[in-house]
Amino acid sequence: MNSKGSGRRRFLKDGAALAGLTVGAVRAASAIPGADASELRPNDPHAYGERSRFEDSTIRIGSLGRWTGISDFGFRTPLQESVGVITPPSLHYIVSHGYDPPDIDPRQHRLLIHGMVDRPLILTMDDLGRLPSVSRTHFLECNANSAPFSGPAGAARVAPTATIQQTHGLTSCSEWTGVPVSLLLEKVGVQTGAAWLIAEGSEAGEHTKSIPLEKAMDDLLVAYGQNGEALRPEQGYPLRLLVPGWEGINNVKWLRRIKV
Repeated sequence: MNSKGSGRRRFLKDGAALAGLTVGAVRAASAIPGADASELRPNDPHAYGERSRFEDSTIRIGSLGRWTGISDFGFRTPLQESVGVITPPSLHYIVSHGYDPPDIDPRQHRLLIHGMVDRPLILTMDDLGRLPSVSRTHFLECNANSAPFSGPAGAARVAPTATIQQTHGLTSCSEWTGVPVSLLLEKVGVQTGAAWLIAEGSEAGEHTKSIPLEKAMDDLLVAYGQNGEALRPEQGYPLRLLVPGWEGINNVKWLRRIKV
């Protein structure tokens, strides 16, 4: 009895001490100017897939010499350092037509499907998550990939020191997960005579593209996943259109509306 009682007292004492350390850590974190304890990331390589400190591949702006320097030219995938065919999301090239990714709360995001349909729909992310999904491996490529850069007066030039990343880095390959557009169109009921879709993004520029209905019914995907995780903000979080085999500009990011 005494042994059990003393063990219980030690357990309670140690537990109280541990609780004190935890509270102290939270207080210490909250003392950091501008810091939120819930946002501080632990120094733990297992917290979220930290790579080795000896690996330093990064996406870089598409700059050759002094001619560029704005993000609209794209951040480029380091193809010369790629291992295998799948591009990690953090190394996937980025072209966003000069606009920063919108800060979208997925709980508030909606996808409207309307136009020449029998049953217009407004879908939440939860609604989409309950529909049958597919995962497919596709590459994306900007139509400017491998094109020479232009200097003053349109003088095309490629620096002799240009890397594969700089000249060809506007292409990446991922496994994308989402709902086939054909399934969504079956749900809304496309009317006779409809021939095109208009897809619209949520960014400040409201990027839109027109896609033939035949292509939409073939292999278009409304994607919310990339390589086993949610899309990243620069890749269209929480929802993007995936148009396999077509120029990257057709793959509308931050998708919010499809009009038939």
